[in-house]
Amino acid sequence: MNDEQLDGQQPAAEPAGCPKVMWDGLDSIRCNQGADSGVCPLHGQFRHPQPADPDRACLHGNMHLDADVQRLTASDDDPTVVAYIVELQVRCLACQERFRWIGVPAGLMPGMPACSPDEFTLHAPIRPSSADPDFGLSIPGFAIQFRGEGER
Repeated sequence: MNDEQLDGQQPAAEPAGCPKVMWDGLDSIRCNQGADSGVCPLHGQFRHPQPADPDRACLHGNMHLDADVQRLTASDDDPTVVAYIVELQVRCLACQERFRWIGVPAGLMPGMPACSPDEFTLHAPIRPSSADPDFGLSIPGFAIQFRGEGER
């Protein structure tokens, strides 16, 4: 087809492979395998997200989870790890909407999960299976309490 035959339309794109994104540090790499069969050898069967329609709500059918592990040390001078925290964030790959965590207090607590004040990041304490049950509980934490008008 030439430009006159397209009349402003985009040519149909060839089907792409697996849409999953793999992370290597800060770099992302699209898997893109299995374009011929619709089955990726790493991620199984896939379907491509439909283009967003501004008149219809996104179905959030293709989600992405960002996970990061923080190692908390005794001090700047002492590299001894005293606690681990997993930070989790979820977003929709189709519309890029971020998801908020429900039912957890805001803050950073050594003994229970908590979320960031904007509710987009979950901070969950973890410990190695070989560690004592009180591993990481000695670090200080904080909680943020939201109160309504007139409450003390």
